[in-house]
Amino acid sequence: AVFLVVQSAVYAWHGRAPPQDILLRMGRLLAVFVTAAFYFVLVYHLVNAYFAKQQAFERFLLLDGGVYPLLFWGGYVMVGGIAPLVLLWHPRLCGPRATLAASLLVIAGAFAWLYVFIIGGQAYPLDIFSGYQVTSSFGDGQIQSYVPSLPEIVLGLGGLGLAFLITLAGVRTLPFTPKDDARVAQGAGAH
Repeated sequence: AVFLVVQSAVYAWHGRAPPQDILLRMGRLLAVFVTAAFYFVLVYHLVNAYFAKQQAFERFLLLDGGVYPLLFWGGYVMVGGIAPLVLLWHPRLCGPRATLAASLLVIAGAFAWLYVFIIGGQAYPLDIFSGYQVTSSFGDGQIQSYVPSLPEIVLGLGGLGLAFLITLAGVRTLPFTPKDDARVAQGAGAH
């Protein structure tokens, strides 16, 4: 998804459009990757739900955890999975704009899933020593809440922006994009 967004930005910067057939194939490949990611996340949660000691954690992430189930079902499943698959597989919707929109939705869904997986996993209390109760002044054994501060949000967005800017600057100054006309390349392949 990130590759498709960067590729679209590079082509737009050069005032060109990517070839339709390649963009369609890349969109279909993105749909396969999104489907595979859904499968692996499903297997992960089913395996965790199988173990008795993980069932409360799975219930927390998927049903009772406040913002975490909302981000998982709304952010990852709906925004990052089902909506992009509809955009990529629907015959009337597929095209350059739909592929770019699907890529952006997949990226947004990935960030929602990462938040659920990382922050939700840290917010839920771990049973480190089975059969023993651990207490301290740090709130052990309690579900913790976390809201990212403005500097953390700016740091994350700044890192993404810097990586995007470095990539675009490198592509703009170095000869990474093909310069051949699509008609010339197709004609050469026919001989």
